[in-house]
Amino acid sequence: MAVPPEFIEDLRQRVPLSDIVGKRVKLTRKGRRFSGLCPFHSEKTPSFSVVDDQGFYHCFGCGAHGDAISFLRETDGLEFMEAVERLAGMAGMTVPQSAPEDPQRTRQRKAALDILEETAKYFQAGLQRQDGSHAARYLQGRGLGAEVLATYRLGYAPRGGLRAALSARGFSDDDMLAAGVIRRSDRDGELFDYFRDRVMFPIEDRQGRVIAFGARALGDAQPKYLNSGEGPTFSKKNVLYGWVQAREGLRRKLPLLVAEGYMDVIAIQQSGVATAVAPLGTALTEEQIAHLWKLHDEPVLCFDGDAAGQRAQRRALERLLPLLQPGKSARLAMLPAGQDPDDLLRSEGGDGLLKVISTASSLIDSLWTSLAAELDLRQPEQRAEFWQSVRGQVRQIGHNQVRSAFADEVEARIAAMRAAGRGLSRGSGGAIPRPRVRRPNAGAIHRHRAICALILAHPALVPDRYESLLQIDSADAALEALKKAAIDAVIRDPDLDAAALRHHLQGLKVTESIDVLEGDEMKARMPFDPGTLSGEDAGRQLDELLRLVGGASGLFSTTATVPR
Repeated sequence: MAVPPEFIEDLRQRVPLSDIVGKRVKLTRKGRRFSGLCPFHSEKTPSFSVVDDQGFYHCFGCGAHGDAISFLRETDGLEFMEAVERLAGMAGMTVPQSAPEDPQRTRQRKAALDILEETAKYFQAGLQRQDGSHAARYLQGRGLGAEVLATYRLGYAPRGGLRAALSARGFSDDDMLAAGVIRRSDRDGELFDYFRDRVMFPIEDRQGRVIAFGARALGDAQPKYLNSGEGPTFSKKNVLYGWVQAREGLRRKLPLLVAEGYMDVIAIQQSGVATAVAPLGTALTEEQIAHLWKLHDEPVLCFDGDAAGQRAQRRALERLLPLLQPGKSARLAMLPAGQDPDDLLRSEGGDGLLKVISTASSLIDSLWTSLAAELDLRQPEQRAEFWQSVRGQVRQIGHNQVRSAFADEVEARIAAMRAAGRGLSRGSGGAIPRPRVRRPNAGAIHRHRAICALILAHPALVPDRYESLLQIDSADAALEALKKAAIDAVIRDPDLDAAALRHHLQGLKVTESIDVLEGDEMKARMPFDPGTLSGEDAGRQLDELLRLVGGASGLFSTTATVPR
């Protein structure tokens, strides 16, 4: 909707900028200007200045600059017209309409917002009533204190009573039905409260208004989670849970995570090391991705460490790639198997979450990894299939320059794989290596385990020995899967250290093999501890093992040691 420029200018002059900013920042007058702590970055010495006469603010610390409309947009996450309407309301002015609005639709939306606000208050009070005591105990058991309950406005929906409470405040059944807080029975046409005996999570828009609810069942009721239906205030694909709270966290320069559920968002925010939002029970939509990028240029998508989480990661990649823009991307983090963010924070605290964030993969690495994991790249036909697949995904990127940059990176990686293959041919005189005879025996398997233990402890040894490592075969499927996963991870990211490599392997069903390598039996047989060796010594040990693994014996005898 177009608004006449003269109206915008009149609007700016009607409301002093210091009045608007002063609602969020404690300002001190200094001559013709006001000064205070900047709301856009953390600081202890005021560097934020407001000049009413000229209608602008400026921060000498972070460079933030703008007028009343831009301040409302940045602090409240509003679109341009939403900020104009907010400012017009402060000034007592009416925004000129370029097209007539449906009065009934406008009235119904306002009524719905009023009903949802009153409903949120009713549910909040429910935690203090006797019939809500079990919900209060549940939330306390999840480690949620009074402050976080108030911040997210959590509550309890009793088995009945909401409709009567809203009726007593003058709201009609028709408006309650439109707001989605009551429903009509298909069986007998009777009206009933939609949310009953559930912990309630109010869903807010970017202005902090309640527009819908999410609800978690207490006990065995199904479905476990229930959302409001689409209505005059709510479109699920356009909303991210926790937006308002995340915006406050980002002002403290915290990383932004995208989690899968309400409790994950709240737990992450409560940790103090990150802030978070979540889609509402669906894969990320295009609209939600656009909203994410208004909050942060590179959010971290944090998925549960199970098969469903890996599927969600793949869907997110497919949804993100076509939308990429210069400077707008994401990173993907995978949690330990069987854990969600709430579990991780309970077991390892904020440090555990920070470790996950620090090892999050770039989009290109995640794409490369997820496609490579489905194939055996030692086989030429499967390498070709992999190259075709990753190139096809890159072609989905809509922005020309971003697509070209991704294509250049992919071709460089493919060229590196080809070069490694040509190096093998040169080193073997052009001959195709003969298949190794599969001959598992006790001495050989321990040598192969020692090789895996060394590359896990010293990933930097892998690139120079890539082909040699791929050609040896322990005849142990689980150990080979671990070795291949470790080699693939290091080839994709040569900068991985031991801790980061271990994190990458956590969700790949190789933990049993790692446990064997770290078990007492293996420690008793090995003449060295891989983790205590220098890089140079570890390299010598690995080279000797690769030489011996063809059949030499004695390395794991009680007296033999590997030369240093």
